[in-house]
Amino acid sequence: MSSSLTLDGPWFKDHLGRKVLLRGVNMAGSCKTPPSVPSHERTSFFDHKTVSFINRPFPIEDADEHFRRLRAWGFNFLRILVPWEALEHAGPGQYDLAYMDYLVEVFKKAREYNFKCFIDPHQDVWSRFSGGSGAPGWTLTLAGLDMTQFASTEAALVHNTYDEPTKFPKMIWATNYFKLAAATMFTLFFGGSIFARKFAVDGVNIQEYLQNKYFEAYKTLAKRIVMEGLDDVVIGYDTLNEPSKGWIEVKDLRKFPEEQVLKKGSTPTPFQAMLMGEGYACTVETWEVGAFGPQRKGSKHINPQGNSAWFRSKDRTSNSESDRFESYDWNASFFGGCIWAEHGVWDRHTGNLLQPNYFSTFPGTNNPVNFEEHCWKPFVNRFASILRTVQPNAIIFVEPPVNEVPPEWHDSDATNIVYAPHFYDGLTLVNKHWGWWNIDFVGYKRGHYMTILQALRFGSKAIRQCFVDQLQTIKDEGTKYLGSYPCLIGEIGIPFDMDNGVSYRTNDYSQQILAMDANLNALERNLLHFTLWTYCPDNCHYWGDQWNGEDLSIYSRPTHQPKQHEYSSDKFKDDVVDEAYAPSSLVATSIYDGGRALAAILRPYPMAVCGEPISLEFDRLKKEFRFTYEHQKSATTNINLFYIPIYQYPRLGCEITVSSGTWSWKDMGYGLLEWECNDPGLQTIHIVAEQPPQDPSPFCQIL
Repeated sequence: MSSSLTLDGPWFKDHLGRKVLLRGVNMAGSCKTPPSVPSHERTSFFDHKTVSFINRPFPIEDADEHFRRLRAWGFNFLRILVPWEALEHAGPGQYDLAYMDYLVEVFKKAREYNFKCFIDPHQDVWSRFSGGSGAPGWTLTLAGLDMTQFASTEAALVHNTYDEPTKFPKMIWATNYFKLAAATMFTLFFGGSIFARKFAVDGVNIQEYLQNKYFEAYKTLAKRIVMEGLDDVVIGYDTLNEPSKGWIEVKDLRKFPEEQVLKKGSTPTPFQAMLMGEGYACTVETWEVGAFGPQRKGSKHINPQGNSAWFRSKDRTSNSESDRFESYDWNASFFGGCIWAEHGVWDRHTGNLLQPNYFSTFPGTNNPVNFEEHCWKPFVNRFASILRTVQPNAIIFVEPPVNEVPPEWHDSDATNIVYAPHFYDGLTLVNKHWGWWNIDFVGYKRGHYMTILQALRFGSKAIRQCFVDQLQTIKDEGTKYLGSYPCLIGEIGIPFDMDNGVSYRTNDYSQQILAMDANLNALERNLLHFTLWTYCPDNCHYWGDQWNGEDLSIYSRPTHQPKQHEYSSDKFKDDVVDEAYAPSSLVATSIYDGGRALAAILRPYPMAVCGEPISLEFDRLKKEFRFTYEHQKSATTNINLFYIPIYQYPRLGCEITVSSGTWSWKDMGYGLLEWECNDPGLQTIHIVAEQPPQDPSPFCQIL
């Protein structure tokens, strides 16, 4: 790609007017935590003011290795994770300028390898201190929450404070969205002006205060990017990773919210979460996730022993976390207990619920609150407006809540946007198993089926088509409600530690290849841009992506000996990394070393096309690629550019046919092919291996 990238309807366009298809990765899952405090590390966890995110995603001396590898693998786009905490951990308005210096060097290296990037203000369940990543610790302190008491009150389930980190339940972290800490913070961040009107900080509502600090932090980073002349590399900004409604729209606090699809472990209702946060004992339901989804297994009595997740008035002079509350330079409301009790939701003295539907309507009215329309969209518009005061041409990657339909966009809303939803095969992600059946979850959630049984799909062919259908629904919704803008799937990926990590012992990644191929096939069939989740330079088999037991990285750092190719092939053994690109001991001896499921990931695709893409298909087993587009004269060149991985076509042993024009290799090392075409109308390129190799794991195709 060249120095500029603009939008043209549903496509990105390069400086020559060619339509560009973006294939990228998230860099990196481990950026959620400081290098010194991954989620399994207990030491110094609460020392959040002095942390540093420098060397996330990697030490700068290792940048050449990783960027060269990703370029050789065909990627051209990077979603760079920059948690709010990384920018402003020391306190409100106190920015980590050294970390910004480091990011500048990363972006300069990205430019050398012709990558385009966008910034992901990443969060999961609000913050590291509520079980995820994202916001600085001081935001919780500001709200009056004592993060040191989250474990005893079950306000959050946190890997760093879990009794046995190696036994932290898989994929349980997401249940924190519906526990006290995260649900409270998201409600304040998006709906504080509606539901917490008494809560003021420095003369403004808590919502405005938090959002202003968030906006200013990323504006400061954007200003630095522009100052360094890197706005041709960092082309835009995600709005906020996987925003949550908190308790907004909950119709009855005594019941589970409709959005609470994942239930695992102890599962309190919103009201029970409030009670336990104030020290009340509760008996809550317990759930497990089985082959057919979450199932109730029993109940559990939780007794916080009088501990409170909230600071209390008497604690303000104690030698505890509340001293930190006083140490910040803010003039904030302090209620000395649950802010929802203070706002009349329940009575902390009697333990009685007073307003079960408090979060579903505007206070004092019967008018329902719509999160996307009333809370999230105004946030997106403000974010876009503020960022563009320093980077006017920035593309805004609009990301709604996961699996939700976006609100309708109007002329007064932000323009120059990309629709950037996420998609995961939730069944495989949560169970960490690739099975013989799956579910059209998006279709079910959209009401396409009367019962969930009708949404079930059995067998490989049906599952693959199910993924195609779900992504088509997501893409069509973006066009319908936002308009003619590109759709980029910001996150999509698979767990590599399937079936208790058996692949790490057998070196058989056939199930992961099948799962990844099904996902990528669905993206291709819908001509979607995407950034895979994830590429973690420090992934290892034991701790995975260094965060909450997740292990989705398409790369895992080699240990002692260079990792053998997945199928014991030595056909790439002489593809050695130049010593010039070997600044550290982490450098692999092969560009493919450390790669996972590359048989599915490395696939041919059009990088830049002189016209409108029509269809794209790649058959991994037959090694057959076919792409059709309508040639147009809008571009200032007639040369189309393709990535043709030598991994799939070793020594370029393939037959290439084009409908008109001529083709030639631009870079045989990376498999870049140029096709010059001057004829108008539909044009097709067809590539097939001269002798398609037998699939290394034919037993996996029995479905």
